[in-house]
Amino acid sequence: MKRFNIPNKYFFLILGLLVICGCGRVQDVTRPEPSSTPLRVTMIYPSDCVGSAAYCDAFHIGVRAAEGELGITLTEVNGNENDPVATEMLIKKAAQNSELVLTAGYQMGNVLARVAPEFPDVKFAIFDVVLDIPNVASVNYKANEGSFLVGAIAALKTESGKIGYIGGVDVPLLREFEAGYIAGIHAVNPEAEITVEYISEDVTGFGQPDRAKALAFAQYESGVDVIYVAAGGSGQGVLEAAQAQQKFIIWVDANGNHLAPGIVLTSMTKEIPASVQRIISETAEGNFMAGIRYFGIADGGVSYAVDEYNQPLLSDDIIATVESLKAKIIAGEIVVPDTISLPRQ
Repeated sequence: MKRFNIPNKYFFLILGLLVICGCGRVQDVTRPEPSSTPLRVTMIYPSDCVGSAAYCDAFHIGVRAAEGELGITLTEVNGNENDPVATEMLIKKAAQNSELVLTAGYQMGNVLARVAPEFPDVKFAIFDVVLDIPNVASVNYKANEGSFLVGAIAALKTESGKIGYIGGVDVPLLREFEAGYIAGIHAVNPEAEITVEYISEDVTGFGQPDRAKALAFAQYESGVDVIYVAAGGSGQGVLEAAQAQQKFIIWVDANGNHLAPGIVLTSMTKEIPASVQRIISETAEGNFMAGIRYFGIADGGVSYAVDEYNQPLLSDDIIATVESLKAKIIAGEIVVPDTISLPRQ
């Protein structure tokens, strides 16, 4: 056994030769393998809204697609938009158990602004809210640009010259939709008569389909023949009124053309699923990027939907006019407003 003992001086000499002559192989042996632990992701919805609102469904589609493609460990949680304290506790719990926490909607902004700084090692992403916090990716869409395009379609399609807009809550985010929509209408028909109504001044407006339905019935009965709705789960009420009156509705956030072929004139789409997947993929690859981002027409962040369900409603002339307006926005020839003058005229 003694012959196997190598004196220290020879041991270090041999080790040195290995380092000089075969360092690559030594490093290969000792280099740690990349972690194979799945990224832990929690998606916190503003309410129990998946299945009842195009907005939440778009995020659900995005996180589930990322789960299938990237193998993340996904948790989905419903917040309580009427109880900020309870929602804050949910976000804190998610931050303790996840490496990436996603949420969405203006009602989640103030809560996340309080929680995120408490967890500097956790990455957060919020959609449709502008937050400048070092560990938060703030993803926003130029909804005014997409709304401009569907406003132009409404103006080109109306027969009565009366066009409506129903928003869920009268807040700056929803006024961006309103501002773009009105600008798009006026770009085609400056004489159009526009009726603007909001369901509520607080977050309950996203969950009042009966109230939305009553507002829509009143607009249709006044002569309005196209209504653009941006109201979360309340949009279902406007859809029911449109079907009953056999008049047009423009859907929002996701492509809802299939919901009522011949009734849904078009949809203002935001590429939410792709954005969600992008944030999760970047994080999984170690490339999480905090900061404020905007996606608009030029980069495919917003658009309008044309498919087999609504194509018969949109003539070649309508499409050509809208595409021309779209090109002018991309070129900077048209700057779409994102605010309105208050009080409204």
